[in-house]
Amino acid sequence: MIAISTITDAYRRLRQQISSFRRLLSVRGFRVRSGYNNPEITHPNWQLIIVVAISLIGLGFLFADDAAGHWKSTVSPEIYHFFRALTSLGKSEILLIPAALAILCLGLFPWQSLPKGAQAILCQFQMLGLYVVLAIAGSGLTNNLIKMTIGRARPRHFEQLGAFHFEPPGFSSGFQSFPSGHSTTAGAMAIVFILLFPKFKWTWLAIAAWIAGSRVIVGAHYPSDSVAGFVYGASFAWLLAVWFANRRLLFRAQGGLIRIPKNGGLSLTGLYKALHMLRQKA
Repeated sequence: MIAISTITDAYRRLRQQISSFRRLLSVRGFRVRSGYNNPEITHPNWQLIIVVAISLIGLGFLFADDAAGHWKSTVSPEIYHFFRALTSLGKSEILLIPAALAILCLGLFPWQSLPKGAQAILCQFQMLGLYVVLAIAGSGLTNNLIKMTIGRARPRHFEQLGAFHFEPPGFSSGFQSFPSGHSTTAGAMAIVFILLFPKFKWTWLAIAAWIAGSRVIVGAHYPSDSVAGFVYGASFAWLLAVWFANRRLLFRAQGGLIRIPKNGGLSLTGLYKALHMLRQKA
């Protein structure tokens, strides 16, 4: 009975918070905007990105993939272990778990009694968690569907099947090589961090590129797999940010760029104060 009562109370609080959240969107100007009133956003040169990506993937198929299949067995143990540790940074749960917990925990808090400013801060952090979950999980799940549809054999089967063996649908992990899932996550993570900390954009891109490249070093993917995954993940996260910005959710279009406004509430100090208010009213 205690467990049922706890679940019922949590569900009631969640419904109250959703109602408060909807009112907050209207009061604070976070109202979803219709498609015809979208702000002007300067998009990357998609034609150039597509041409470069296809060229790199094609070069990988022609020259690099087969060579990588032969080369993977010559990697020294020291290099292998270093890149095995690096490749673990491409696991989606690194960002998914904290983001999902943030959404869940903030969703169960009773916001109604807080000032509108404190509600806005919690709203923005919940929106950040939602964006991260959609960017990482969305790109990852759709990438898995693509991998299964293509059914490319992984490098572990190189000696028996070569670098260009396909068995769609690839329900087995051994036939889900293209595109790379870790590289997809790395590309999406790069965009997430670039939008949060744009001053370090080249650092985030470099780290993500190393993570994507590590999949080749450890023999989990071919070079073309990593390139395709990286481009797909980054594109997915960027287009999702555009969708958010068009609806004034978390992001804003400023001078053609997607930015989180300085007064948008993403402040650890503000979060601490808002949570402290919640604790006092609990």
